[in-house]
Amino acid sequence: MTGAAPLGPRSSNLRIAKTFSERDRDRYKLETFDYMAKYFENSLAELAERHPGIEADFRRIDANRFTAAIYQNGKAAARCTVFMGGDRMMDSGIAFLFGETTGGNSFNESLRVQADDQSMYLASMGMAAMSRRQGEEGKLTQEGAAELYWEMLIAPLQQQSR
Repeated sequence: MTGAAPLGPRSSNLRIAKTFSERDRDRYKLETFDYMAKYFENSLAELAERHPGIEADFRRIDANRFTAAIYQNGKAAARCTVFMGGDRMMDSGIAFLFGETTGGNSFNESLRVQADDQSMYLASMGMAAMSRRQGEEGKLTQEGAAELYWEMLIAPLQQQSR
């Protein structure tokens, strides 16, 4: 039976378990990292546009690393490095570190690509995400992962105004 969908009643239970290869996971990690870089670059530009006295710098170091810095009235208020790679533990993840670094041995948070029988997602190690919202059972989308890291970067500026 191939071709057009049948006319009339049918089951909505048509889900079949999927499997994801190591290549699929690596591709998803690379796509997520690129998404995060664009997310940060665009968010920094919009932040500076909306708030007088705020300047921001985004710097793509290489295919595996970028830095972000936010200045308030000329003074550095927040900095971070987001990177892939580093030590063996980080080979399968995307890490966040407060401050700017070219090293890869330490981080404040890490996201790893995981999969269930239907999709791939990102899971936080939980170091910074414990108090932050996460998706269903800790499953973060690419946007959710980028927002988690963005919230970590911008938190010091938001706390000053409280």
